[in-house]
Amino acid sequence: MHIRPINEKELIIGLIKDDLINVRLVHGLEKLGLDSGNYYLHLSETIFKLIGITVDDEDFFEQYMDECKTVVNINIFEYPELLNSLALSLYDKLVEHKSEIHES
Repeated sequence: MHIRPINEKELIIGLIKDDLINVRLVHGLEKLGLDSGNYYLHLSETIFKLIGITVDDEDFFEQYMDECKTVVNINIFEYPELLNSLALSLYDKLVEHKSEIHES
Protein backbone atom coordinates (compact mmCIF):
# COMPACT_ATOMS: atom_id res chain seq x y z
CA MET A 1 0.00 0.00 0.00
CA HIS A 2 1.40 3.36 -1.06
CA ILE A 3 0.64 6.39 1.11
CA ARG A 4 0.64 9.69 -0.75
CA PRO A 5 2.20 12.58 1.14
CA ILE A 6 -0.26 15.29 2.09
CA ASN A 7 0.37 18.83 0.92
CA GLU A 8 0.00 21.88 3.16
CA LYS A 9 -3.38 22.95 1.76
CA GLU A 10 -4.87 19.48 2.30
CA LEU A 11 -3.47 19.39 5.82
CA ILE A 12 -4.96 22.77 6.74
CA ILE A 13 -8.34 21.94 5.19
CA GLY A 14 -8.33 18.67 7.12
CA LEU A 15 -7.62 20.56 10.34
CA ILE A 16 -10.40 23.04 9.55
CA LYS A 17 -12.82 20.11 9.10
CA ASP A 18 -11.66 18.68 12.44
CA ASP A 19 -12.16 22.10 14.03
CA LEU A 20 -15.68 22.33 12.57
CA ILE A 21 -16.57 18.88 13.89
CA ASN A 22 -15.21 19.89 17.31
CA VAL A 23 -17.26 23.13 17.27
CA ARG A 24 -20.33 21.03 16.48
CA LEU A 25 -19.56 18.63 19.35
CA VAL A 26 -18.99 21.44 21.86
CA HIS A 27 -22.22 23.15 20.78
CA GLY A 28 -24.13 19.88 21.15
CA LEU A 29 -22.75 19.36 24.65
CA GLU A 30 -23.74 22.92 25.59
CA LYS A 31 -27.29 22.28 24.31
CA LEU A 32 -27.43 19.28 26.66
CA GLY A 33 -26.51 21.58 29.54
CA LEU A 34 -22.99 20.26 29.99
CA ASP A 35 -19.93 22.39 30.65
CA SER A 36 -18.20 21.80 27.35
CA GLY A 37 -15.33 24.29 27.58
CA ASN A 38 -12.86 21.54 28.38
CA TYR A 39 -13.69 19.75 25.11
CA TYR A 40 -12.74 22.58 22.78
CA LEU A 41 -9.47 21.61 21.04
CA HIS A 42 -8.33 25.14 20.01
CA LEU A 43 -7.44 23.89 16.54
CA SER A 44 -8.16 27.32 15.10
CA GLU A 45 -5.01 28.72 16.73
CA THR A 46 -2.96 25.94 15.11
CA ILE A 47 -4.61 26.58 11.74
CA PHE A 48 -3.84 30.30 11.98
CA LYS A 49 -0.19 29.55 12.83
CA LEU A 50 0.17 27.12 9.92
CA ILE A 51 -1.20 29.72 7.50
CA GLY A 52 0.94 32.47 9.02
CA ILE A 53 -1.74 34.61 10.65
CA THR A 54 -1.51 35.72 14.26
CA VAL A 55 -4.57 35.42 16.46
CA ASP A 56 -3.86 38.98 17.63
CA ASP A 57 -6.30 40.21 14.97
CA GLU A 58 -9.28 39.69 17.25
CA ASP A 59 -11.88 40.99 14.78
CA PHE A 60 -10.82 38.56 12.07
CA PHE A 61 -10.48 35.71 14.57
CA GLU A 62 -14.04 36.38 15.82
CA GLN A 63 -15.32 36.43 12.22
CA TYR A 64 -13.61 33.09 11.61
CA MET A 65 -15.10 31.59 14.79
CA ASP A 66 -18.57 32.95 13.96
CA GLU A 67 -18.41 31.33 10.53
CA CYS A 68 -17.22 28.08 12.12
CA LYS A 69 -20.34 28.11 14.30
CA THR A 70 -22.53 27.87 11.19
CA VAL A 71 -21.57 24.18 11.12
CA VAL A 72 -24.19 23.52 13.79
CA ASN A 73 -26.84 24.08 11.10
CA ILE A 74 -25.35 21.42 8.83
CA ASN A 75 -26.14 17.72 9.05
CA ILE A 76 -22.53 16.70 8.38
CA PHE A 77 -23.35 13.00 8.47
CA GLU A 78 -26.04 13.22 5.80
CA TYR A 79 -24.34 15.95 3.75
CA PRO A 80 -20.56 15.67 4.22
CA GLU A 81 -20.03 17.72 1.06
CA LEU A 82 -21.39 20.75 2.94
CA LEU A 83 -18.71 20.27 5.60
CA ASN A 84 -16.10 20.12 2.83
CA SER A 85 -17.52 23.24 1.22
CA LEU A 86 -17.50 25.19 4.49
CA ALA A 87 -13.93 24.08 5.24
CA LEU A 88 -12.75 25.15 1.78
CA SER A 89 -14.55 28.50 2.12
CA LEU A 90 -12.86 29.12 5.48
CA TYR A 91 -9.47 28.14 4.03
CA ASP A 92 -9.94 30.59 1.14
CA LYS A 93 -10.85 33.39 3.57
CA LEU A 94 -7.77 32.66 5.68
CA VAL A 95 -5.49 32.72 2.63
CA GLU A 96 -7.11 35.93 1.39
CA HIS A 97 -6.70 37.56 4.80
CA LYS A 98 -3.04 36.53 4.91
CA SER A 99 -2.40 38.08 1.49
CA GLU A 100 -4.16 41.29 2.59
CA ILE A 101 -1.95 41.47 5.69
CA HIS A 102 1.23 40.98 3.67
CA GLU A 103 0.21 43.60 1.10
CA SER A 104 -0.20 46.22 3.84
